[in-house]
Amino acid sequence: MYIHTIALKNIIRRKSKMALVVIGLAVGVATLVAIITAMLSFQANIDKKLDTFGFNIVIYPSSSNLSLSYGGLTVSGVDTYGVRPLTVDDVKKIERMPSAGKIAAVSPKLLQVAEIKGNRALVVGTDFSRELLIKKWWHIIGKSPARSNEVVAGTDAAKNLGLKIGDNIKFSGRLFKVVAILKGTGSQDDGLIFADLKQVQDLSGQKGNLSLIEISAKSSGDIDSVVADLEKTLPETSVSSIKQAVKYKERAVGSVARFGLAVSAIIIVISGLVVFTTMTSSVSDRRREIGIFRAIGYRQSTVARVIFTEALILSAVGGILGYIIGFALIYVLPILIKKVELTVSINFSVLALSIGLAIVIGIIASLIPARRAANMDPADALKAL
Repeated sequence: MYIHTIALKNIIRRKSKMALVVIGLAVGVATLVAIITAMLSFQANIDKKLDTFGFNIVIYPSSSNLSLSYGGLTVSGVDTYGVRPLTVDDVKKIERMPSAGKIAAVSPKLLQVAEIKGNRALVVGTDFSRELLIKKWWHIIGKSPARSNEVVAGTDAAKNLGLKIGDNIKFSGRLFKVVAILKGTGSQDDGLIFADLKQVQDLSGQKGNLSLIEISAKSSGDIDSVVADLEKTLPETSVSSIKQAVKYKERAVGSVARFGLAVSAIIIVISGLVVFTTMTSSVSDRRREIGIFRAIGYRQSTVARVIFTEALILSAVGGILGYIIGFALIYVLPILIKKVELTVSINFSVLALSIGLAIVIGIIASLIPARRAANMDPADALKAL
């Protein structure tokens, strides 16, 4: 009779006890699978959103004469800087950097304060074709500017200045038309007026000059290398990488991972204890059977292999069942809780980890019971016959 046949028959004979082993392992594995699957899903969703919003880097001239703010960065409210201002030539240098292939978009800007309808407003001169590549989260009501005299008003700026689509506004002696209003972004873009870069340069007498250059890296992993190249290419400037979103992602995912792994570790230890207790009890109940095996010539190693084979079969079943339960829990979670956004897909690496972990736990927990069974004295075992 084959060892696996003996193991299977014993599992069938002791369904209730063997079910405890499967359930114990399945609970531990299901918890781990649910936490890992949720963590991977959260990370994928955050990465997707960060890719949508862009990984931005801001370059600006070092200056002590600053008073206005843009993107958390103070920028000049007057026409002079303490050092050489940025120019359009700097944009060309950026596009020739070794890491230029890691840059998704470059948007040069010139910021100027203007009088509009008797109020001071911050006008941002920009190249709209470049700006829209960086500001992927923008939703504009109206149309994208196609002419140099067309502007986009942030939602707060439009409200404060009483602007609507089709209105004409005048600043610096030139007439502009509002062709779009930016939907609320929750950022300070809501309070700005966006106009054509060359127009703002001409009106301010700063032809070719820039206040700042905003860059969108292709991914968070590209930020450091792009920043390093920027500091070498433009040494007289200040380079600021906007990493708050990336750091938030790392902190959030890291906290969830640590908590989840701690909970999983506790449950897995409990699962191991369940396997140990059940297998030990099973060995005690089978004293006569094991005694007969030893009496008819079964070696100690063979008896131990029978116990390990049982543990292997039960562990594999527990691992597969645990993966199914854990995956199902996370899959139905968005259905039960509408505000939870999870994109769940089958991950074969997690499936392999589930089965492998269950087998390792089952084998380790069966070491002592297998050793007891192998060392059992046939004479003592047969006394009960």
